[in-house]
Amino acid sequence: MSRETEAKFLVADLVSFNQVKALRELAGFTLSDGNEVAVSDIYYDTPKRVLLAHGWALRCRESAGQLTVTAKSLVRSFGPIREREELSIGLDRFSQPRDWPDSELRRLVLELIGGELLVPLFEARQRRFVRRLVRGERSAAEMSLDQVRLLAAGREREYCELEIELLSGGTTEDLSAMLAALGSEMSLAPSPRSKFEEALLLLDRPSQRQSPRPRTDQRAAAGPAGDAIHLEASAGMTEDEVLAELRRLGYRFRTRSRKEETRIYFDTQAGALLRQALELYFCPEDSKWHLARDGVRQHAQKGEQAAPPTSGPVGHAVAAVTRSRPCVPYLEALLQESSLSLVSISAPRLGLTTRVWQLRSSFHDAPVQTALTVSLDRGQASSFDRDYLLGLLTGTLGLKELTGPTLSFALARLGVPLPGAPLPSEFLPADSDDVAAVCRKVLGGEAWRMKANTPGAIRDLDPEFVHDLRVATRRARFACRLFVHVLGPEGRDTIKAELSWIAGLLGGVRDMDVLKGRLDSQLPLVDADPSFQAAIDDLIEARRAAARLALVAALSSPRYAALLEVMRSAGATGQVGASPAREFARQRIAKALGKIAPWTRLNAGELTAVELHRLRILFKRLRYTAEFFRPILGEEITALVKECVAYQDCLGLHQDARVAADVLTGLAAVPALREPPERLLALGAIVQVQRDLMRAQRERFQVLWKSARKLLDPRTGRKSL
Repeated sequence: MSRETEAKFLVADLVSFNQVKALRELAGFTLSDGNEVAVSDIYYDTPKRVLLAHGWALRCRESAGQLTVTAKSLVRSFGPIREREELSIGLDRFSQPRDWPDSELRRLVLELIGGELLVPLFEARQRRFVRRLVRGERSAAEMSLDQVRLLAAGREREYCELEIELLSGGTTEDLSAMLAALGSEMSLAPSPRSKFEEALLLLDRPSQRQSPRPRTDQRAAAGPAGDAIHLEASAGMTEDEVLAELRRLGYRFRTRSRKEETRIYFDTQAGALLRQALELYFCPEDSKWHLARDGVRQHAQKGEQAAPPTSGPVGHAVAAVTRSRPCVPYLEALLQESSLSLVSISAPRLGLTTRVWQLRSSFHDAPVQTALTVSLDRGQASSFDRDYLLGLLTGTLGLKELTGPTLSFALARLGVPLPGAPLPSEFLPADSDDVAAVCRKVLGGEAWRMKANTPGAIRDLDPEFVHDLRVATRRARFACRLFVHVLGPEGRDTIKAELSWIAGLLGGVRDMDVLKGRLDSQLPLVDADPSFQAAIDDLIEARRAAARLALVAALSSPRYAALLEVMRSAGATGQVGASPAREFARQRIAKALGKIAPWTRLNAGELTAVELHRLRILFKRLRYTAEFFRPILGEEITALVKECVAYQDCLGLHQDARVAADVLTGLAAVPALREPPERLLALGAIVQVQRDLMRAQRERFQVLWKSARKLLDPRTGRKSL
């Protein structure tokens, strides 16, 4: 950890700016020739600002193609000189602290934030004129004349600042002499705050139009963008109807501006951005990518529509949230926006913005929808006047407050799943449900998950769509087994047979995806010739292409649509299984535990690969049972699910390595991998890597298994069940 000693002055006018820039000597030190650099700083913290609460500011600086992350301690300044501690590391691209190289900075940040994510707070863009102060061979300090532009929550502030930072060859006496010389030659006021503190004030301050009088209506504080209130009109209501009603109520208005733009909203397969209230969209009209939080634009930069940027303010902000690329276009929206000034006898110059949206899902088959939203700000009127108009809009016209990102609102209007396909509440079992009702909800929910991931699997934008679809089929197959007394043997066998059909096709694609991912990370370990990797990639891609062709045909077929419909209606008319769900859940979980318990008497080191795979299946069934009933059993079952995941992950990695070894061994007969002989040697080496991984997972399993007897023995554990 190093210490930074610096002094800051505000440069209030152009005269002072030019005087500083013209300096050639200061306090007996010569100023070197200056060079101008562009610097882009993005400051990060957790959503609850944990770092700030512990007295740290975290900055990601991009300059001259270099990326540096620095944590600086926050200290109160007394006069122009301030000293503070700082830690820095260089990165290729911004990522979450868990992915940083081992360093004092990584350890500090992880200790403070734990498992929370860092999110961007604001941005500082600077043009810096940098010079060194030298005496003879000694470099004492660096002087930077900065033109600063702060961007926070849609607000901006520009100012100029002079910064002098001591170098290793300088002393505090040198710095004091420089400050004294500056004081005698020109009148510069010490800067009371750092750039971080200035931006923080800009981020948190209310709009300049806002009255200092506190709001009395809680609704007036709502709304994602600044102090505006956002409202959603009911389906079918038009902009003309809203304006006609305002005229009837005595309001006059003039149009301040109109604009029309297209927005294409992107996210990851899992909806990583939406979970952080972030929206990433591309506007073809200006060829820019935009990143917004709660409706307020944070960053914008030029780019190509084909893929979001990986560098620059947008790329870094996205990378701070997720390592996955947001490559899925979930929504296309044509936006017509009108900004109006409203005037009435009692309320001068209220601000009103109407937005007419033409919404189309880029991902799901759904009819185009038109929606109207209205944003209301106070302008130069009082809070009372705005709240009065708000009451008219909600009471007379029936507008409803709009919360959350635009993407959530738009996809809800279209009736299609959100990114990440969170299960709707209608499919969550309730404590009052009987077993038949739970069966209907579980199978209906898995059918919903399958349908939500089907477009992504067909379009092949992200392998995780196939993975999630395959998991849903596995869960549904087990649900047929679990609820056989509700479905009946014939109903169970019908659904299971169709699920086995689609699961087999999914497995053909998913197995190649897993193998490709493993080999991409493992082939460098065996120092294989690039031609070998190209040859094996071609073989895997050929097998995947053939499997995907069959999968796409199946997912687009009437047979698959019929399967989803049968799952949605399964057990809907059955009367069997009317026993309380909570009692049934505990019985089935206890039974699943009982099937695993005898295995604890076996020596983990002596179990065969087939036995380990069988044990993995038993843990998976236990986990699925617990997850199906978690909405009913609550926290008493959450710990069990986590324990199942630990065993399932370990045994899953063992099984994946085993399958990979078998597939790779089978490839030894392919001529392209036999000539020249070095390719066959590389193939043998990568097979050995799989065996090493199997051995490592066996050792990990033996450690886990030591506590399994106490964990799973029904006589000693799970008394609450």
